[in-house]
Amino acid sequence: MASLLCGRHGLGQVCRSRSQATPFVKTQNVQSSRASIIVRVTQQSPDTRTVVTKNTPGELPLPWSEKDPYKLPLSIEKVQRMLFSLGWEKPWIEQIVDRIMKGMLRTTEERARGVIDYLVSVGLKQDEICNMASISVVLLGLNPETRLKTVVAYLKGRGVPDSGIPDLVLKHPRIFEYRVTEDGKSLKKGKARIQVDVVPVGTNGETAAAVNYFREGASFLEAPVSPVGPVL
Repeated sequence: MASLLCGRHGLGQVCRSRSQATPFVKTQNVQSSRASIIVRVTQQSPDTRTVVTKNTPGELPLPWSEKDPYKLPLSIEKVQRMLFSLGWEKPWIEQIVDRIMKGMLRTTEERARGVIDYLVSVGLKQDEICNMASISVVLLGLNPETRLKTVVAYLKGRGVPDSGIPDLVLKHPRIFEYRVTEDGKSLKKGKARIQVDVVPVGTNGETAAAVNYFREGASFLEAPVSPVGPVL
């Protein structure tokens, strides 16, 4: 009886006599039920190496780095190094990096440094700026010229002295997310409004800045439950 050649189970059975046997050249794909990793090989240009991206079924490759998902993109790494050089604590820096990764904060090293340098010139310390940035998600991505300076100019125009600005913005860190209204009387963000008034306190001629939050079209003192409005 002629000997038989039997192919491996899973690659298709081939049972023929030795004289009729032919090379098995066509390979079929084998998918094991134990496989938990999908490997995709992307062929790049000849002068670069092939990138192998591994991801579990149903997941997409990390968009910021296919070569090394644990390495930060250079632009974000620059922001990270800059914040470390200024003495910011690691947990707060990681929070900033996480926001950039998730698209919640759009900034660069130059923009973030511009924001920090301007706030320092106003009179804030590094730990105070760090505290503000942890509350105001977009602070380090704002344009210092068109967003920060205009708000500070508004505060000065409402009578807030230079010495009082650091304390006011520290207590209201999201104030820079607002823009000055056309009439220059308040700050706006959508329908939300902020109006700052310097009012007298005590009997010695002392003053304090009152920060009023309200919505566009709000009514004041027109009903028993209406609040006292900002100074007109």
